[in-house]
Amino acid sequence: MSTRGRGVPQQVLTNSFVISKLPTRTRYYQYEAISGSGKDMKNPRRRTEVFERLQNHTDPKLFTPRCIFDGAVIMYCPRELPLSGGDSQTFEVNMSNKPRTDGSAPTRGILQVYLKKVAADPIDFSGLQAFIDGKQTKQTPQVLTAINVLQLIIRQAPNLKYPNNTRAFFTKDAGIQTLGGGLELWRGYFHEPVSQLSYVNTHVNLRFKQGSFQTAALAVLKQNDVRALELRPDSPQFRQLKNFFKGVSVTLAHRPGLKKIRGLVPNAGNFEFENTTVKDYFKKAWSRPLNYPNIIGIQVGSKDRDEVIPAEMCAIAPDQRYTRKLPPEFSPMMVKFSSKKPDERLALISAGISNAITTDQRSALDYQNSPFLQDAGITVSPDPILVTGRVLPTPKIHYGNAAASRPVQPRNGSWNVIDQIFHEPKGLSSWGILNYSRVNDQTINRFVNTLLNACKKLDVAPPAASQSCAGASSVVNDMRSLKNAVSSRIGKDPEMVLAILPTSSTDIYHAIKSFGDVIAGFPTQCVRENKIERANDQYCANLGMKINAKLGGVNSLPRSGALEKLMSAPFMIMGADVGHPAPGMINQPSVASLVYSFDRYAARYESMMSVQHPRQEKIDELRKLVYRAIFEFGERNRAAPIRIIFFRDGLSEGEYALTGQEEIEDITGAIDDIWRDKGIKGAKPELTFIVVGKRHHVRFFPRNRNDGDKSGNCPAGFVADQGVGNPAVRDFYLQSHGGLLGTSRPSHYITLRDDVYKHNTDDLQELAFTLCHSYARATRSVSIPAPVYCELYLFIYSACIVCARGAFHFNPAMGFDAATISSHDDAFDLERWRKNFKDKHANLAKKMHFM
Repeated sequence: MSTRGRGVPQQVLTNSFVISKLPTRTRYYQYEAISGSGKDMKNPRRRTEVFERLQNHTDPKLFTPRCIFDGAVIMYCPRELPLSGGDSQTFEVNMSNKPRTDGSAPTRGILQVYLKKVAADPIDFSGLQAFIDGKQTKQTPQVLTAINVLQLIIRQAPNLKYPNNTRAFFTKDAGIQTLGGGLELWRGYFHEPVSQLSYVNTHVNLRFKQGSFQTAALAVLKQNDVRALELRPDSPQFRQLKNFFKGVSVTLAHRPGLKKIRGLVPNAGNFEFENTTVKDYFKKAWSRPLNYPNIIGIQVGSKDRDEVIPAEMCAIAPDQRYTRKLPPEFSPMMVKFSSKKPDERLALISAGISNAITTDQRSALDYQNSPFLQDAGITVSPDPILVTGRVLPTPKIHYGNAAASRPVQPRNGSWNVIDQIFHEPKGLSSWGILNYSRVNDQTINRFVNTLLNACKKLDVAPPAASQSCAGASSVVNDMRSLKNAVSSRIGKDPEMVLAILPTSSTDIYHAIKSFGDVIAGFPTQCVRENKIERANDQYCANLGMKINAKLGGVNSLPRSGALEKLMSAPFMIMGADVGHPAPGMINQPSVASLVYSFDRYAARYESMMSVQHPRQEKIDELRKLVYRAIFEFGERNRAAPIRIIFFRDGLSEGEYALTGQEEIEDITGAIDDIWRDKGIKGAKPELTFIVVGKRHHVRFFPRNRNDGDKSGNCPAGFVADQGVGNPAVRDFYLQSHGGLLGTSRPSHYITLRDDVYKHNTDDLQELAFTLCHSYARATRSVSIPAPVYCELYLFIYSACIVCARGAFHFNPAMGFDAATISSHDDAFDLERWRKNFKDKHANLAKKMHFM
């Protein structure tokens, strides 16, 4: 394999496995499978069970060789089926294991399935093979369809055998961890065939713990006494359980089948219906007297026909994903369970491919024995592929006077700030302290002195705090009182407020940031009380880095040849991201952000945000935002940019062609608009548009242990642009950070347009690596570009943080950060959200206030 490009060559193993043989003769015909009522069954697992029953029991002769099913309504068959109706046929599928008497009428458990051939060309793999061989350069619809069918063929066997979420499946043999609170973690395998490679990775899934509903409810409340479930409907505990269990499926002790929870009922045993109570009904009709008639029960059924089932008669059904936000107390357990050292992860992946993981001595993926692969003639190599990448030159970090001081050379993505001073320290003449913690004054004074000494060593020498106040009741009133006290004492508003918070203090934190960002216009630095008591010089130096950046200072400058070349003419670096509401929040907006540089060193940045429809990835107002960014760049520099490097986070592979190209058109449209409006005669800027992705499953493992860092990962700066990329796009993988915990994830860079570098990626790779050394809060390189000496944090990293900070710009009454599930009946009103969105205060321009 070629080792072209800058850097030292290094061989690594990957979690990619070659699909060494594609089906060259087999053609797949497409059929639609729906229930006799014309309605699809809602549960994907149930649909798959019906499909399997149809093939294996109803008419196995017809379905040999076996067809594959997409889990929804589409069936792909390796031959044209001789259906009784020509292109269609209705089947009666007996879902019961009990034999049925011939000639009897359909009974409960008999489902009618209507199969109809889809009027589409048969799917073959010749186009995909031509694409892989380089004879065809575009991913045509035919190629994409072939890839989709290939993925279904390869996933079919394990997905039929194990609980799954289509692209990943989970097996007890790979590991289970009980979290508590009615939840557990399952480890499994993610596998994604793409063209000629199948990517395999370990995957962790959060699930409801199977078992007694009553036990699960007590676990959620962290209680042991069943009387804790004797709840009033207006109690916080009742609402907590209602939100937690809504939509969860349960099995019933008194009859078969699954029921989905619609709601909860207090005092369920005494609930009256049809002149009786629930407890009397269960005693008489089912001979099941209730032990706990006064505790909660569940509501199941439809709105027109409600049923109330006592909690003790229910059990959480198996194989149910928990898709909401993980409770914070379980995060450490999640991280520990998910993290695997590189050699451990590769061994687990290899075991999933070979035969060392499952109790029946067959591999979890079972590629070699899959009847679907055998029927298609597909073979997958059991050996991970070997690729040759490069370790890029490391940029130097300049502190103090960049022209005179000796630059710092990072080692594996890390360096030390000892004996260094900030490149541009920012003075602080007025500031205040607001204390909401239980920490005593002596401890706080000791912490503040340590912080001041650390700042002094970095050439930031703030005076003693102008005012210190204890928090009372209203954060807004407390902040306003502190602001007025500082102003009265020294004749000017505070330039920063240091807030000391309780360990758990989300509401206080939100209110402080909202006041500082939107109302008052000064940076705020929050510190939790559990950090105060053990604060040392290193911790306070890190705080000093954040404070200097928030005040508008510049901590350090990463420099490299690629950045020097870019600085030869005016240029802008832009970055964009869209932050979406939490899972389950259907009537909250997404917040888009754009950040951009405005000086010749790409050391200073400004940001903007806009509100748009929930979960929409395309940035609606990008054209307007880019127009404003270029205008402000020109105002500050008296020159138009010659080059624009645009980094876009958050786009999936399926969005490159549509969303990516639409946003490129928005950017070029904004350039056209401002050149026209301002009468600019010079050439329009060259544009390079790069998607930066983290949501992928490619991993690298050093072939030789000595080539890795202390954590066993590839060294910071490892880049691979051949062997694992997407043939349809120009891309590379860059592992820019040193390993800490588990297996490091490289970032995936996809170039959708490249006027600046003309697809000569050496400088682009080096620039991206350089900008990963610009994280203002740390002396480590990060995983995606994050230049820091910006008044507002730079692109990808900054855009993510700006989006996360969007909650502080809404009126708290809007409930932007609420943790409850929104009702589907609540219509989304975009104009209402835009009206209640407040931009950052003008005083925070040119300041990275959100670090």
